[in-house]
This record gives sequence, C-alpha cells and structure tokens, in this order.
Amino acid sequence: MTVCCIIPAYRARRTVCDVVKGALRYADTVVVVDDGCPESCGDAVSQAFRAHPSVEVLKREQNGGVGAAMKTGLERALELGADVIVKIDADGQMDASYIPSIVELFVSDPNLAYVKGNRFFDPRVLSKMPWIRLFGNSCLSLLAKFASGYWNVVDPTNGYLAFSGRLLPAINRQALADCYFFEISALCELGLKRANIAEIEMDTIYGEESSSLSISRTLFAFPPKLLRLFLRRVLLQYFIFDVNLGSLYILLGLALAGFGTAFAGFEWVQSIVTGIPRTTGTVMLGVLPFLMGFQLLLNALLYDVQFSAKSSRELLGQRVRKERLRAANSE
Repeated sequence: MTVCCIIPAYRARRTVCDVVKGALRYADTVVVVDDGCPESCGDAVSQAFRAHPSVEVLKREQNGGVGAAMKTGLERALELGADVIVKIDADGQMDASYIPSIVELFVSDPNLAYVKGNRFFDPRVLSKMPWIRLFGNSCLSLLAKFASGYWNVVDPTNGYLAFSGRLLPAINRQALADCYFFEISALCELGLKRANIAEIEMDTIYGEESSSLSISRTLFAFPPKLLRLFLRRVLLQYFIFDVNLGSLYILLGLALAGFGTAFAGFEWVQSIVTGIPRTTGTVMLGVLPFLMGFQLLLNALLYDVQFSAKSSRELLGQRVRKERLRAANSE
C-alpha cells in the first residue's frame, strides 16, 4: 500500500522538519500544508528537503485551522492515489513509528475506513496527562459518543488518525470542520455511514510545546456543535435512512414525556395562581406519562448503543515499542 502522510503546519518551525524526517521513514509521500504560518513553516521544509522528491509543500494564503489544512492535504493525497492517508501534527508529539501498524490494520481489513489513536489503553496515562486535559477529554468523549454513534470510542480528540484512500471519497469531506473540531467531525461523518473504524494503543508524548487549543473555550464551543450533529444523526439514521424499533421508541418517548411535562407544568402554575392544591390523580396524570416516556427514551438509547457501528481496538503499543527498540539497536 502507498502511504501519504499529511502534516498541517502552523507555528511549528522548530519541530516540523524533524517530524517530516521521521515520517519519511515510513511514508511514500509527505505532504506538508503550511496553514498561513507566520513563521513560514513551509519555506523551512522546502529548504531542508529541496532534494527530496517525496516531500511536497502546499501553502494556504490564510490560516484556516487544522481542519482546513487537512482538507487541502486530503485532496492532494487522493490525487496522488494514496492507499493510506495518515495525519501527524507538526509539534513533534506524535511518534511516526506507529505508521506501519496502522497500515497493517488496513491491509488486514479492506473494509476499514478509519484508524485513530487511543491514549487510554494504559492506566498509567492518567498520571502523565495534565488533569485539565483529562477532564476535558472525558466530557468530550461522552458527547462525541452521542453525536457519532460510536459508543465504544475513547479519546475522540486524538489527532493521530488515518483514512483509507479507497473509502475516503465516499465521505462528505466538505462537511468536516476547519478548526480543532476536525477529528470529532470526522467521527460523526463516518458514523453516518456506519463505517468500520479501529483504535490503536499509543503512548502519550507531552513536550515543552503549549497547546493552542483552549480547554475552556472548547468546553463551551464544542457542545452546541455536538448537539447539532447528534440531532442530525438521529433524524437521518432513524427517520430518513431507516425506520425501526428505535424510531418508535423515540417518537412515543418524546410524545409521552412532552405531554407529561407540559401537563404537569400547566397544573403546577395553575395551583400557584389559584392557591388550590392539585389532587393526587391530577398529579399522576402528569407523572405517569413522563415516566413512561422517559423509559421509552432510555430504551431508544439502549437500542442505539446495541446496534450502533462498533470500533475495534488493537493493543499494538507493546509491539511498537519492541520494534522501536530493535530499530534503535540496529542503528
């Protein structure tokens, strides 16, 4: 399989050349996308690898975000006919030695559309990751499960990912987010197709680089987007693409819960205005439909979890570490 590695570059002049050098050991082509970098990352790469035909530099006039840079790189990778398209960040926090393991997954499963990294296979990562990142990732993981339908996916914001070049054209790439929401939006687009995806174990690397992704801003900006994607997924998967038992649970659950809430709220307001307490029977007319509707919505959730697309998990970290040690010894 031909492998193309895409490296979005922005304010990473100090590390990007080392990242390109590492990627060249495992990729047939490396495409660096200079996303309007004020440090001219693209010029630094062009100068350092001017004699290397496998390195291409694409320049964007204006900074559009990591997603915009990736979409530019994806189009170029498809033009090159790449079988596997791997994304690696330019900050040096991703180990290129995982690329062969990623390629093996695509070779072993031709229907695999997407592979992503997972830093949480090893419990020791909890002591290495800053607590604010851990908290933010936990919140986003739960919301991303609702939005994408991949209920067993962990670490949705992990930027180490790869696409199948053969299956990528079936994905609506223009719907992918331009900003740091790119990784989660990719999961959501794949979820609509119920595509097969996989996760691989990888180590966590945190250097001196400070992340430009604000945790506080993310926790406020991402949930509305995830809610919109969740509603879109429910509408398409349960009322447009198919109608099934889950659709019935949702409709009846919303109707009963909505009626119970509206009726109980109306009677509660009336009791305050008139000063006349409602009878037990009146109260139960609001409570029972709400409880029945709530239970049906829980059934809809369980149905979605049971029949959603599943991601496979590969414990490849130990083997990768052995291969890395063997390569180091041979050098």
